[in-house]
Amino acid sequence: MMLASLALAWPTGCQCSSGELVEVDSEGSSGTFEETLAASSGSGDESTGEPFDASRWIGRYHFESTFLPFGESGYPGGNYTLTNFEILPDSRATMLHDHCNYKEPITIEYQWLPSENGWLILQPGAGERSLRFNADPDVESLRVRLIEPCRELEFDYDGTMIGMGRSFTLIRPGASCWVDKCTTGSIMQVDYCDGEQPEDVCP
Repeated sequence: MMLASLALAWPTGCQCSSGELVEVDSEGSSGTFEETLAASSGSGDESTGEPFDASRWIGRYHFESTFLPFGESGYPGGNYTLTNFEILPDSRATMLHDHCNYKEPITIEYQWLPSENGWLILQPGAGERSLRFNADPDVESLRVRLIEPCRELEFDYDGTMIGMGRSFTLIRPGASCWVDKCTTGSIMQVDYCDGEQPEDVCP
């Protein structure tokens, strides 16, 4: 489905409503984080001794409100947001967080680091002064894990679990775009961006 009004653009060329492309920063990470990554990424999961395999993680994900079925138009229970998260193979990740009241979406850059027990630890990426998550500019700790078999994500954000229905949020594969950014009162609609819907959509 081609959507006419988009609030985000991924580097593959999805067109913003403003006509601009949001490019992922290609600059390298800080030396301190690179040294940490080099020291630990080779060890992988310490509990099994296996090297970390990021292949299943790589890709784009969207946040869904459990109050409004994804792709449908309606009232989202007060959560008027569009949020996407992308995990890249070069130890970077990005988050795009938009709200019906925002003129421009928030874009956040991360560096990810594998840890034991199946989590990725997220740290501030290039150009970031602090660790951020969605609209929160001051986060102490942030990590994410992959839930099989549907490749859903779950975040641990300062001790609060988000995803898998926790905090009324699901995080599933495929990037989302605006269809209706609250042009009529409290009604909004987001759906998969063109070409982003997975072949197998979990219930």
